[in-house]
Amino acid sequence: MPTHSLQFPIRVPDDVLLELGEFTGLFWSDVFGLEPFVCEAIRNYINPPPPPPQQPVALSEAGYQWKELFLPEGTRLRASFDHQQYFATVEGAEIKYGKHAISPSCFANLYGSGNRNAWKAIWLRLPGSDAWLLADVCRAARKAAIARLLAGEAPENSQRPPATIEPAKDQVTQPSRPRKATPAAAVGERARAARQPAARPSGPRQPNIRPPSAPAAKPGNGTQPKNGSGRGARRRKRRAAKHISES
Repeated sequence: MPTHSLQFPIRVPDDVLLELGEFTGLFWSDVFGLEPFVCEAIRNYINPPPPPPQQPVALSEAGYQWKELFLPEGTRLRASFDHQQYFATVEGAEIKYGKHAISPSCFANLYGSGNRNAWKAIWLRLPGSDAWLLADVCRAARKAAIARLLAGEAPENSQRPPATIEPAKDQVTQPSRPRKATPAAAVGERARAARQPAARPSGPRQPNIRPPSAPAAKPGNGTQPKNGSGRGARRRKRRAAKHISES
């Protein structure tokens, strides 16, 4: 493969040439001897090698428990007073300000009157994050997560795929067996039969003809009315009693 040498009017600082000469062991003015090193440096700049794979960082279980909020080891705490910020770090199971282990309330009130609420005055930066969050916001998010957990609304339940419904397999049908009548079933059948209306005979409906009433017996036909019975007898008795009382 033919090569072409191109000359560029590039001015290289003397200190860079001296460092290159010390690195290669060649004199800095030996242009032809330094040429392959310069070409390799240019290629590495254009196509840098891939970064080595990072080893997974082992998660630490150490940290500081601040009521409902857990601060893992490496959490940074920040507060300010009179526009001057100061910081603390969670080391092991303690919050360290310099060499002193302090509480969140003590850290928030290192400067000032000493009556500041630590949840409203401290900002937190969790390990692996670049965002500073107010401690009160972190506590509210933690309470909401605990409420969802107690209510059974865990995220893994919502992401669970729906169960597949298997098609029904062909089954051989068997003739049904007659059921045995129980005393309770018999009583129920008789009650339903009693509530049903009686079946009417089919055919033309017969007119409802009442039998003629027997004629009243008249005197002289061998029958005589009974004396002393009926309304007439009661009237005659009242009249007789009235007549006797007036006389």
